[in-house]
Amino acid sequence: MSRIARSAPSWVAARLGAAAPALAVAIPAIGWVWEATVRASWASLGRDQGIFQYVAWAVGEGDVAYRDVRDVNGPVISMVHLVFQLLGGADEHRFRVLDLVCTGLSFVIAGALLPSIAGYEPRRRPGFLVRGAWALAAWVALSAQYAVYGFWDTAQRESFLDWFVLVSIALQATRAASDDPRSRLTTATLFASGLLSFVPWLGKPTFAIFTASQLVALLVEAGPLRARGRRLVVFLAGGAVGVAIPLAFVALRGDLGAWARITFVDVPAMYRFIWPRPASTILSMPGYAALARVAVVTSAGLGVLIALRRLPRRAIPIAAMPVLGLVSVVVQAKGFPYHFHPVTLGVSFGWLVALVTIWEGTFGSSASFASSGRSAAVIARRAAVIIAAILVGARAAYLAWLAPYPPVPAPEARDKASLESGERLAAFDRIDYFPRAMRDAAEYVAARTKPDDRVQSYAMDAYLLFLAGRRSATPYIYAYDLNADAALHGSFDPGGLSPTDEEIGRIRAIRDAHAQDLATRLESAPPAAFVFVDRSPLMSSADAVADFAAQCPEAAVWLSSRYRQTADFEGIRVWLRNDLAAREPGHTPDAPGD
Repeated sequence: MSRIARSAPSWVAARLGAAAPALAVAIPAIGWVWEATVRASWASLGRDQGIFQYVAWAVGEGDVAYRDVRDVNGPVISMVHLVFQLLGGADEHRFRVLDLVCTGLSFVIAGALLPSIAGYEPRRRPGFLVRGAWALAAWVALSAQYAVYGFWDTAQRESFLDWFVLVSIALQATRAASDDPRSRLTTATLFASGLLSFVPWLGKPTFAIFTASQLVALLVEAGPLRARGRRLVVFLAGGAVGVAIPLAFVALRGDLGAWARITFVDVPAMYRFIWPRPASTILSMPGYAALARVAVVTSAGLGVLIALRRLPRRAIPIAAMPVLGLVSVVVQAKGFPYHFHPVTLGVSFGWLVALVTIWEGTFGSSASFASSGRSAAVIARRAAVIIAAILVGARAAYLAWLAPYPPVPAPEARDKASLESGERLAAFDRIDYFPRAMRDAAEYVAARTKPDDRVQSYAMDAYLLFLAGRRSATPYIYAYDLNADAALHGSFDPGGLSPTDEEIGRIRAIRDAHAQDLATRLESAPPAAFVFVDRSPLMSSADAVADFAAQCPEAAVWLSSRYRQTADFEGIRVWLRNDLAAREPGHTPDAPGD
């Protein structure tokens, strides 16, 4: 038998041994996670995803971002939705598939980099099988923590931005990022890491705290000061490109001045007072307190591995991610579930980093899995790692089992009519969100207006305009731009943020300016229809028409003589302009408003 033939089994055994913890994570859960992922791909869109679908579509149709469509979110979110729509993401199933593919790809990339983070010796560089096993383990463990959020809280801003953060900190933590900064591989790695790190700044500014941890890691990395300085310069050069890309999008498809005014003036003056919660309230909500403790323990444990030099200092951002995710949640002061995406992702990824690091440490300087595992201490440590890996996999299976999605529709029930039936969409109803009624209203509006007609809504569901294929008559697609009562009230919790008298004056001035601008725009170019959505959040009354009259009296008086309610879909009320309403069955010339 040839030497190659004799060595083949030992080579495979060594690779399987190096990948054992990864397989222990993946094997118990892969079936459950795949099933949850498939169910998630058929989920309908929630309110936030629908809003961003409209914003991206309107910009794609020629509206100027931040001027014609007023939005407090950064351009990266619109960019993601616009790219998805170009790839067929106007369809809900296709949108979900694209989200799951991109999210899963970020998990796979980070997982494939895990062996390099753990510090494999140059002569024991991980091969394809080892990297593939850890990529699979990462997809399983990280997809499970993602799927459990449900349809309302996935494909959200935080989850999109996590793509960039996760891959960025994984790249920075690899051995390649700490080599000679003059080498092409190190330059490319650090440049890509910097680019990916800075992109989220233009999605949500709170993500800058993750970049801060990366800068700290670059500054404290071992090696000559000059080498550290060069690495920092390359990282910042990538960051400059990362910031420039979304800013270029705003310059080309939006209004930079309007974006800056909303982001740096209106958000701190008004929007931060909408539904704020103090940290004590957020972290005491069901499930959040336990998650916070797990995040702190995970960060502390990884910190110990760094202090013991089992992990390199360049892994500081990985260790910090769970705790910094909590900081981001507290700074945003809302406590919405999707704000916790960086926390749960950081925890799960941190566990994988710990597993591969401790497992790799059992090899010592030997290249042989078998020869390095004969001592009782080594065997015990490896057994402990395998048990921990199995528990991580079991947790992933449990989370996937909990994923709150309805069953996958049967092949014969995947046509548009079946997917949008009232029976199926009822699974996605919420106390103030009714997907089937929204589609009924959208179909009604689309059938009675022309494609180039404008429609004004008073609601929190711009998705209706997207479904109807009609652009908004004014920039105001959010009710809170016209009804500032929530901002004026501030927090409902003791110790929460509330505006001062001076801040109340500024909030009212912003609201009054919006209401006046709305009235002026409507009078100069009357839209074909109005849509009022009862029970919308951030209104002071469950009756949207009454709320509009109280908040925008001038526009309401103008509306009452020129439009008439012609349809009501479970509280989604459509008012057509009088010339269009006259064509409706049952129209009477002396009806109010004629």
